[in-house]
Amino acid sequence: METTAPTLEQLAARIERLEDERAIQAHLIRYGLAVDSNSEIEASLLYAEDTHVDIDASVFMDGRDATRGIVASPLHQAILPNCAHVMGPFVVDIDGTRATATGYATVYVREDGEVKVWRQSFGRWELERREGRWQITKRVSRSTGREDAAALFKAVL
Repeated sequence: METTAPTLEQLAARIERLEDERAIQAHLIRYGLAVDSNSEIEASLLYAEDTHVDIDASVFMDGRDATRGIVASPLHQAILPNCAHVMGPFVVDIDGTRATATGYATVYVREDGEVKVWRQSFGRWELERREGRWQITKRVSRSTGREDAAALFKAVL
């Protein structure tokens, strides 16, 4: 009689996939915590050495060192320490050592005792497992309301 129960190898692969998905979710949440704590080095270390960042098709960064500018920029420094980046939820797709995470980021800022949404965006993050950890190789972010924002999500529908 044939059994339909998964093999030990299949179960191990499923657990590894779940662990990878959780690690990617945590990686992107750490991005928000790093930028909110003014930790440009820690934020940059989430990216791969050869990363490419595209924010609203107007801000481009190539390489890990360049990503330090996200935190160091005058625009970001102006909202510190009164900001909170809330990352996700994300749809994560994993293919071996490569993955994509597509989802939301909302930045809240406290001004004059009130908390307001400062920026709401859609993002698509590409990651690779390198040196034993997930690293961001490409990030495309579009503010809500932009015509090109919806295109980021169509790939996961």
